[in-house]
Amino acid sequence: MNSHIFVTQTPGGNIKYECMVKTISSDELLHLEDKQRFDYLCKTGCINYNMKWSCPPFAPAYSSIVRSYKYILIVLLKVQLAQFSYIKNNYLKIKAANSILKSRLDRALRITKKCNEFYISTGSCRLCKPCKRKMGEPCALPVERAYSFEALGINVSALTLDVFHTELLWYQKGIVPQYTCVVGGLVTNGEISIAELYGNLTNKDNVKGEIEAQVVK
Repeated sequence: MNSHIFVTQTPGGNIKYECMVKTISSDELLHLEDKQRFDYLCKTGCINYNMKWSCPPFAPAYSSIVRSYKYILIVLLKVQLAQFSYIKNNYLKIKAANSILKSRLDRALRITKKCNEFYISTGSCRLCKPCKRKMGEPCALPVERAYSFEALGINVSALTLDVFHTELLWYQKGIVPQYTCVVGGLVTNGEISIAELYGNLTNKDNVKGEIEAQVVK
C-alpha cells in the first residue's frame, strides 16, 4: 500500500488529507458484493434511487463490470475533521470535508483513466446536472457515466477495513467523527503510475518531481 499526505488551500486555511492507494486483483472484492442488499438499502434510504442513471436499479453489479479486467486500483482519501474548527455547524464540517475529497478524487480518476479502463466514483455520477433520468430522457454520457462502489453492490465499510485497515466513521446526532473518508477506484488490465495519479489529484505539475515515481500492477 502507498500513502501520501497532501495539503490543499481552503477559505479557512490549509487542510491536510491522506491518500492511500493499493492495487489488488479485481476478483478479490467479489466476496464483498451483495447487489440485492445494497439496491434495497438505496431504495429505502436514498433520494437518488430510480432518479439517476448511475444509481440503482440501473447500476450494474461489480462482478459484471470487472469481468474483463485483471486489476483494480483502490484509492482512499482521509481527512481529520478537527481541521474544520472554523466551521461552527457540525454537519457543515462533514459536508465541506466530503466536498473537498470527492471533487479531487473523482477528477483525478477521470484524468488518470485510459480509454480502455473504467473508474469507480466516490458517489453518484455528477457529469450532468440534473441527470437526464429525472426528465425521462436517455443518459447523455453513457460511456463516461460512473458508478460508486455502493451502487455496484460492494460493501464499502468492509472494503476499507480489508484493504486499508481503516474503519468508516459516520456523523450521528450532531457528533463529529474523528475523520471522514471517500473511496474510488480504477479498473484496468495494465499498469498505473501512482505518481501520475498523485499529480492529477493535486493538479500541480511539480508534484511528480516531489514524489518518487512508482508503478503498480
